[in-house]
Amino acid sequence: MTIYKRGRIWWLEFVAGGVRHRQSCHTTNRKVAQTFADSIKVARKMPTFEDAVEVLRMLYNKPREGVLPLDGAWDIYLEVAKSVGRDRLARSTMRMRAGHFRAFLDWTKAEAATVTTVEAVTPPVAAAFAAHLQRGGAKAKTRKNIIGNLSTVWRMLEKASGEIRNPWTNLAPTNDDGERGKAFTNEQVKMVLEAARRVGKDWEPVVTIALHTGLRYGDVAMLTWPQIDGDILRVTPRKTQRHGISTAFPIIAPMKEALEKLPRRGDFLFPGHAELYERARTSHGLAMQFSEVLKAAGLDGQGFTFHSLRHTAATRLAGAGVGIETRKRILGHTEDATARRYDHDEHLAELKAAMEAAAVGG
Repeated sequence: MTIYKRGRIWWLEFVAGGVRHRQSCHTTNRKVAQTFADSIKVARKMPTFEDAVEVLRMLYNKPREGVLPLDGAWDIYLEVAKSVGRDRLARSTMRMRAGHFRAFLDWTKAEAATVTTVEAVTPPVAAAFAAHLQRGGAKAKTRKNIIGNLSTVWRMLEKASGEIRNPWTNLAPTNDDGERGKAFTNEQVKMVLEAARRVGKDWEPVVTIALHTGLRYGDVAMLTWPQIDGDILRVTPRKTQRHGISTAFPIIAPMKEALEKLPRRGDFLFPGHAELYERARTSHGLAMQFSEVLKAAGLDGQGFTFHSLRHTAATRLAGAGVGIETRKRILGHTEDATARRYDHDEHLAELKAAMEAAAVGG
């Protein structure tokens, strides 16, 4: 049995049953690695399996200097992030990141109770959590966001201890836009609008605005009256805030009709949804209450989400013959660097014509 170094980490090599094995010691400290190897040597000499397990249990239960408890890792992350000036993020971003960390912590307590320290979160543990997310039905985009946030936390934790290595590298799935949702047909749009009217809770105007603008739930939920400038709705989508990208939407007839019916109840157009949005920002996405509308429309369980309204807007625009650059301006896509710099006010007439064309037959 020998120990050797691979990069900065010590590894153990031994032969058992005629098969050569290699096992990471998960440490950069040679003395810790040697203790690990010596304990295994002692365990192998024990007369019974139970005796061997007892030796190993003593090893793993022995507290090591510098071990960071997992349930205190978030506070350590905040301290390190502040010390290196990486804590100046939007409150919503930090709230979501904290939610993702809590989701992982809850999973370890339920499914991996022996994982109680940051150092114990190895690549296999991280991979098991990623598989748990996929089995739970989380879309690729959601899983990518969760794993990305956990990786960010661990990169900060690496600065707190030389024993910690980021286990989340290369675990984020490729984001497949096709997984985000599917578009409603014209008939289904009518069913959703009728259901939203029956359910109430401002769902009808919320759906109407999302349907004609392609805005995400959070952006619709947090709309304020000052954002309405005459016949123009000005929005800085939360996903593009850091790029300073704003979008100006002409308020076409269906939107105007929906807005005129709204009472003024403070700054927000939809106070109930603004509260829901802030309260519901957890690791498992937003607009979960939209399922009530889908159920009333008889469309629950068919793979639809609120994001399907965004897909519907994109599909309608394309079906109306609207060019891709105009669709980018309306939907606020940021993949194209040039599209990011468009002056939307210069294209309002074009956008209005495109949105009205897409709304025909709705």
